[in-house]
Amino acid sequence: MDPAAPSPAILLVDIDAFFPQVEQILRPELAGRPVVVGGLATDRSVVASASYEARARGVRTAMPIREAHRLCPDAVFLRGDFHAYARFSRALVDLCRRYTPLVEPVSLDEAYLDLTGCRRLMETRGLVRPGDAAWPIQAADHLKRTIRRETGLVVTLGVGANRLVAKVACDYAKPNGLAWIRPGYEARFLAPLPLEALPGVGPKTAERLARYNLQRVGDLARIPGAMLAAHFGPAGEALAARARGLDPTPVSADLGDPKSISRETTFETNLLDRDALKAMLSYLLERACRQLRAGGLLARTVTVKVRYADFQTLGRSRSLPTASDHDDDFWPVAADLFDRVHTRRVGVRLVGVALAHLAPAGRQMDLFGEAAHARRTRFYRSVDRIRERFGFAAVTAGRAIELLHTHERDAHGFRLRTACLSR
Repeated sequence: MDPAAPSPAILLVDIDAFFPQVEQILRPELAGRPVVVGGLATDRSVVASASYEARARGVRTAMPIREAHRLCPDAVFLRGDFHAYARFSRALVDLCRRYTPLVEPVSLDEAYLDLTGCRRLMETRGLVRPGDAAWPIQAADHLKRTIRRETGLVVTLGVGANRLVAKVACDYAKPNGLAWIRPGYEARFLAPLPLEALPGVGPKTAERLARYNLQRVGDLARIPGAMLAAHFGPAGEALAARARGLDPTPVSADLGDPKSISRETTFETNLLDRDALKAMLSYLLERACRQLRAGGLLARTVTVKVRYADFQTLGRSRSLPTASDHDDDFWPVAADLFDRVHTRRVGVRLVGVALAHLAPAGRQMDLFGEAAHARRTRFYRSVDRIRERFGFAAVTAGRAIELLHTHERDAHGFRLRTACLSR
């Protein structure tokens, strides 16, 4: 590294108990109460997120709602509002971009920031003290207070020389904390931590390492990378580097295009009605195609998934002759795939659709079918404009019309039972 170059300063912002916290902000009467997002107490679903008041009673993410209700019967159980969470997430990212253009959201509630080249700007704006070596934590503290003041959100921040150290520091500081690992102190900070605290070390890897009497990150850091590679393959050397606090992964503001677009939902009760299942599949496909067009993308492959009441999951895929973003190009294929996977006389608990092999919009013209394609393109543009102005529920088409008799709607569309997936 160039001695004159500034020390790297990577920051991770993590919203504490994001979904429940948003609910508590929007409904102040819930402040201080245990809140569980994922479903009503009578729903057959799992916990998407729980407030710290509920976690103190043993409620955990992915726990069945009924188990959560047994542990914490006085909790407020909610199905969740994806649109509210997305709005808060966008507000967080917008605030982060005031501090640096290098902001990389990694989920709705987490974002990495690279502050390395922004020190002088922050000194000029009075956010950090000029010439102070501790400027990264000053910037992080200012961001933390700004987020709380402008959104009401409580966040935890970790600061380090790279993404890995920032992540571990953030986990260490939860909840509502702030931790900065000074450059050069990474190995010392990591050494006493359990192996599970290291990103990339799951329960199975930790169990394998424990067979060699490796319990702490410091134990792992003392093992030569070549020796770990001999036992764990190519991942061994990367594991050794992480144990020493090394991570070359940059923070990238260019997220690129998604690899696929999918929508799925779990039903409150197992469904046997084939027409009702196809109606929901049609609606989910509409939502996926709308996102395709919003992103200026085309897709070529469609996948349909069905999960039965006994949790057997079946799926099939097929590619179109040419890529498209039109609902009616995908629907005949999706309907046929559904018929091929829905072959059992067993209730269905989940149905889903995915569009893959994405590419930027632009297609080879069809000499004989171009006029018809242009008419359909104009039609979908008109539908999208109506939905942008009046909400997705302003237009209901195709088999999805059958859902009007069975599902409630709001401006965003049908209210699905799966938490946060009414989109």
